[in-house]
Order: sequence, then structure tokens, then C-alpha cells
Amino acid sequence: MRRIEYNAAHGPPGLRQFSSHLRQVVWPRNFKLKKLKKYDGKENPENWITLYEIVVRSAAGDEHVMANYFPLVLDQAGHQWLLGLPEDSFDSWVELRRAFIDNFIATYEQPGNKYDLERIKDTKNDPLHDYFRRFSDMRLKISKISHDEAISAFIKGLRFHEALRSRPRSPNFSP
Repeated sequence: MRRIEYNAAHGPPGLRQFSSHLRQVVWPRNFKLKKLKKYDGKENPENWITLYEIVVRSAAGDEHVMANYFPLVLDQAGHQWLLGLPEDSFDSWVELRRAFIDNFIATYEQPGNKYDLERIKDTKNDPLHDYFRRFSDMRLKISKISHDEAISAFIKGLRFHEALRSRPRSPNFSP
């Protein structure tokens, strides 16, 4: 562990949104985070920050390290939010964590539902694989849907590929 020296008259280096106490950080030797995607506002902030905490702890970081490294893992919207806050907004990681979640919980891209899937339609001039890709992209965002509901939504979305809407008939079938 290494302590960074600072001029007592100016307080420890770091964001002014953090209290002087929170900016006093002892960085673990060779501190480096393994693959962590920056927060871009599209993910559930509570899930993302939990992963962030795990990654920081795995690199021997404590709550002061979490807070002081946090600005480096935020995308533009996160920076704007954090830097727009008043001086001394946070005295602990717990306060910062709670404020972050409260701010971004309503704006992240919510998981879809079966109705979102049913709104995906094929188009007249697009190849079938384009419809399938759009449908699959939306399907991956929906956690609570049965296979039958997904198949039904896929078939309902087929408007210009009618041959796929009907079930194949057995060779012995005669109308």
C-alpha cells in the first residue's frame, strides 16, 4: 500500500464533490482493475455497481479506493452527473453508491416484455435475416417470456414472409 502525500492547506487530491475525508485514499500497490465496462446509462445501475464493487475488492481496494476510482469508470452522462454536484456531496462510498443508483435507476434501458417483442415486424423489402436479427436482439432483453410466447410473437411479426407462417404439412396430408 502506498499513501499519496498532499498539501494539507488544499486537502487531498481528488474531486471536490468528495469530502476531504473520502479523498484520503491509500491505493493498493499495483492497483489495476480487470475488464470492467464503463457505466453508460444503459444497464441497471444497481447491478453494474455491484459488479464494480466486486472488481475493486478483488484488486484489494477498499471503499475509499472505490469512491476515488469511480469517476474513471463512468461514461459522459455519469461524469456530467457527478461533476455537476456541489462540493462535499459525499462523505462515504455508501452515500455515493446510493446517490448514483437513485439518479440512474429511472433512466436505464429497462428489460423488455412480450409486447415489445410483438412490435417487431418484418418489412417488405428486407431480407428475413434482418427481421430475425432485430427479433433476436429484443428477445435477449426479455427475461420473463416463455418459449411459446416468443415463437408466437415471431410468427405474428411475419407479414411479408407468409410461407413461414403456416406449419409444414406432412407428406401424407391431403386437403
